[in-house]
Amino acid sequence: MKHFENSKITKIIGYTLVPILSLLIIVEACSVIYYATYEEDFENYISYVETDRFANQYLSNIVRAIHISENEKKYIEKSTNSMISMMADGIDYESYDRIKEKVEIIAQTADPIQYNFSTIRKYDILVISPEGYIITNVEKTIETDTVEEIKQYISSKQYYWKYDLNEIDTSIEKLKYEKIAYLGFQEIEELGYEIYTAFKEENSSEFYAYNAIYDFVGNTYATAPMVIAIASALLMACIVYLVLSIGHKEGKEGIYTNALDKVPYEVVGIIVGILLMIEGCLLWWLIELVGHMSSKMAIDSGITISILVGVIIYATLAVTLVTTIRRIKAHIFWENTLTYRFMKFVLGGLFTNFNETMKLVIEYGGFILASFILTILAMNTMPILILVLLGFWYYVFKKILNYKNQMYQIREKIGNMYRGDIKEPLEEDALYGELKQVAKELNDISGGLSNAIEEATKSERLKTELITNVSHDIKTPLTSIINYVDLMKQEEIKNPKIQEYLNVLDSKSQRLKKLTEDLIEASKASSGNIKLTMEKLNVKELVKQVSGEFEDRFLQKKLQIIETFPEEEVYIQADSRYLYRVMENMYVNIAKYALEGSRVYVDVTKQNKNVQISLKNISEDKLNISVDELMERFVRGDEARTKEGSGLGISIAKSLTELQKGKFDIHLDGDLFKVVIEFEEIET
Repeated sequence: MKHFENSKITKIIGYTLVPILSLLIIVEACSVIYYATYEEDFENYISYVETDRFANQYLSNIVRAIHISENEKKYIEKSTNSMISMMADGIDYESYDRIKEKVEIIAQTADPIQYNFSTIRKYDILVISPEGYIITNVEKTIETDTVEEIKQYISSKQYYWKYDLNEIDTSIEKLKYEKIAYLGFQEIEELGYEIYTAFKEENSSEFYAYNAIYDFVGNTYATAPMVIAIASALLMACIVYLVLSIGHKEGKEGIYTNALDKVPYEVVGIIVGILLMIEGCLLWWLIELVGHMSSKMAIDSGITISILVGVIIYATLAVTLVTTIRRIKAHIFWENTLTYRFMKFVLGGLFTNFNETMKLVIEYGGFILASFILTILAMNTMPILILVLLGFWYYVFKKILNYKNQMYQIREKIGNMYRGDIKEPLEEDALYGELKQVAKELNDISGGLSNAIEEATKSERLKTELITNVSHDIKTPLTSIINYVDLMKQEEIKNPKIQEYLNVLDSKSQRLKKLTEDLIEASKASSGNIKLTMEKLNVKELVKQVSGEFEDRFLQKKLQIIETFPEEEVYIQADSRYLYRVMENMYVNIAKYALEGSRVYVDVTKQNKNVQISLKNISEDKLNISVDELMERFVRGDEARTKEGSGLGISIAKSLTELQKGKFDIHLDGDLFKVVIEFEEIET
């Protein structure tokens, strides 16, 4: 389950399925609602133009065209009468008749076709009133500049409807006379208009959209309830999984957070709000744009872009919800708000320790109130109370001073513990309140530390004594063994087998002697039980001396020493015998473990009033070990232990260096082994 929560692939699948399933549920629900609203249209459904919805919309636009034509006819009549009145104002009846006849002649010679219906854009319309008024919205061209040509143009469309000579001719089944006789057609019959209409563009956005909707609903409404149920179950499962998995990551324990989770939540809310407003406006604009498009390709492109914007909106909301849930699960929601920070700044300690703060507020409020009452009484009626007020203030000051003194004692005790002085406990009876409890806990900690240090010191001392005693006990019989082996080797032994055995005894006894000496020296070095004779040493001479003594041994392994020294002489304060032992151990280590035929770099440098001795070589074996482990006793870089050695050389060198106030560091970089010994330089 834990691996499942941390799986990145599963999370990606979950975040992808949420918007897909949500959209599927919404679409299928709309399909069910649409079907319930227009159920009759789907009983014998063939296409959008065969539906009552299409027929009703078409018929409503025909009625609108009739009303517009009526208004236009009235406007023309009114304008004509107004013109006649203006021209005939103040003249006799005979002149009035001539002016009227003249206006009518002008009207007859003008273009008889009026171009209107600007509000009806989805249909081509031609309306001819009984009085001969002609109104259309068909664009005037060479092929449509007469009424007959406009009639032919409209009749050539795939979906048309015309009413002429009290007869209806149409390609739309549900707009035939027997279908619309009771749907408002009586008004058209009574007015006696001649009407030609056609659906302007069969590929328009509305036609295309409604066709697509009806096709979709007609094919999906039957299975929609089952799809909604399954999709809802999957959506809930995805949401539950994502909520549980938020904050978990492979390779990390607990709830992880990122930089966004540390941004104040109000800032995140403002930014998200602005983004959602911009994205919402963009989506609304795209939807409006798609609604006015006439090309199927343009509509499909607009829908695709709208979906992309929707994905961006989903991503914005998802990021917001994820950081919200992660903050809640990591218990940092309240702390990472501007409200919390403001209240913490204003109210100070109230947010960190409510009980103690309320206690302080009550005490301080009581002090203010008591001071205010005593001051008012002293000023008005009882001046003697000024002495009481001063005494009260002194008492409060004394309490604060005592508290500060107790705090100082505790701080001093903590400082002593930090410096290693844990012998003197705090006097608990001299303290009171919370400070008394703090003192008790500090004394318990101090006692525990004292016991732990004493036990550790005792354990280290016993270990050192044990090693020293055992080493001495081993050394006595070992000396006898070595002496007797030497005596036996002086005899003329002719048996080669016995001679071989003696050589083995001699080699192993010498190795055991060296190990015993190293144990004693390591024990003394770690316990500090060594008497040092500090003197002024020339570092360059010391290094050259050690290099010279190991020259033959290095040549046997084909190791080339490359030494680098400063031009001037450098001096340090150290014990020559023990510092020589440190260098010797390092050279022995190089001779044992360096890669044959490689170079050994020995550098003496001056660094900020310090002298550094650096030794670098390439290890023959893989250094699959840490620096800390390498500095422990009995640990060797040669895990196979094919080379002789006790594993104490580095530990002894480090202890001896530190006893002489120097620093000893090891650096490992792949197979590169580097030792840095550093001492403070002294003046020549």
